[in-house]
Amino acid sequence: MPVAHSTPAYHYMPRADTNATAEPLQFSSSYTSTTLTSIIACAVPMIALMFLAGISWVYRYSVQKPRPINKASGYRLQRFAPLFYILLVLTSLAELAISTWLVIQYNYQDNYPNLAALLAVRVLLFTSCWTIITASVASFLFIHPDWSRQPISSIGSQALWIFITWILWILSAGLLNAAVPSLLVKRSCANIVYCGQIRSLFALGVIQSLLLSCGMFVLMWLAWQSTRDILRPVDTPTK
Repeated sequence: MPVAHSTPAYHYMPRADTNATAEPLQFSSSYTSTTLTSIIACAVPMIALMFLAGISWVYRYSVQKPRPINKASGYRLQRFAPLFYILLVLTSLAELAISTWLVIQYNYQDNYPNLAALLAVRVLLFTSCWTIITASVASFLFIHPDWSRQPISSIGSQALWIFITWILWILSAGLLNAAVPSLLVKRSCANIVYCGQIRSLFALGVIQSLLLSCGMFVLMWLAWQSTRDILRPVDTPTK
């Protein structure tokens, strides 16, 4: 007898709609990115105002109760040091805002040029946070007439802090320049998103490096003056 062969039954399995799944994820990423950007836009000006209010109070207090200064160079340093710290902190806050925004976009949009650029932006974010915190503390310690007598407020401590911060900014700007040389050296934005933001990030890093270089030069000049005064022979009155 002939044997009947049964054909296997194939069941249709509907494929998942990838577009329907991707759209909610894209909407969630866009919403989170927009929310974090709004938080940054509000937080950075508030931090800047708080710093300016604090350093204004400390400076007025130092004017009302000035510390004794023997040299004209010390008087000029006490007068213009707040301006140096204000420029340093405000520039770091601008760097913080741009680098944080770029990190958010890179994390949620996944559109960074390469891993080296992502690392460079993260290092710049860390360097700006380091500068904001340490420069704020150093400015209060240096300007306040009572706190300035502490060893941590000495010229040596200030020079060490400026040198470490200067190295961090040089390293951060160098990493970004090496990651996207076509953008910063050849001035080409081909296939690179957020071109203007990356250039602004690099420019602010260079400005920070120049400010810290000027700070190191001033401290070296003050140290040279102090050494010259110590080594200068004292005229003894003749009988």
